[in-house]
Amino acid sequence: MNKFEGKIALIVNSKSTTGEAICKRILSEGGTIIEANFDIESETAWEKELNNIGSQYKGLDIIITISESKYEKPKTIQDTTLEEFRKVNRENLEVAFLATRFGVVKMREFKKGGSIVHVSPATATVGIPGQAAYCSSANGIRMMTRGAALSCCEAKDKIRINCVQSGQIKNTPQENMLEKSKIPLGESGDVSDIANAVAFLASDEAYYITGYILPVDGGFLAA
Repeated sequence: MNKFEGKIALIVNSKSTTGEAICKRILSEGGTIIEANFDIESETAWEKELNNIGSQYKGLDIIITISESKYEKPKTIQDTTLEEFRKVNRENLEVAFLATRFGVVKMREFKKGGSIVHVSPATATVGIPGQAAYCSSANGIRMMTRGAALSCCEAKDKIRINCVQSGQIKNTPQENMLEKSKIPLGESGDVSDIANAVAFLASDEAYYITGYILPVDGGFLAA
């Protein structure tokens, strides 16, 4: 079943391990992938690129962002500079905001609805030491998802906005986030687990789901 047949999907951070897995999954089910090869921190670049996509493809159905920026080494809050804090939030939260803001505008032009899915870490709910900005940006994405989803519901534009909350996933920046003993299922996840969740929320199978935060974390947030 090609559930993404005829669907145009823009992927932010597509070169990451998680992004590659998501692209592969959507392509395998008939979707068309557009990689965000532009300055994703620029409002002007977002507006220009989405206009180009709209002109070329005559539609935009899906936007997926993957937020994985954090400090290279853990830092206590007292050792964190304002610029370091801003940088992580800019690369995670602000990029997710720009994708949502300009994505909603463009999707509304085509009047076909759409799906926006953000991937952010489980630190949105449970903090970890030494990564205050990472936790802050993740929680910001979680709450922005909910607020933006409700705005789209009020507008009756059939645009759904959801978030996949990533736990400890192999070969990603979250790989060593936790001790395995703290994961109820007893092992780290795979990027394919994230791709499966994203593909579901992005597809028409999830047409009645919006504003939802889906944990893919081996039961960590349930414990």
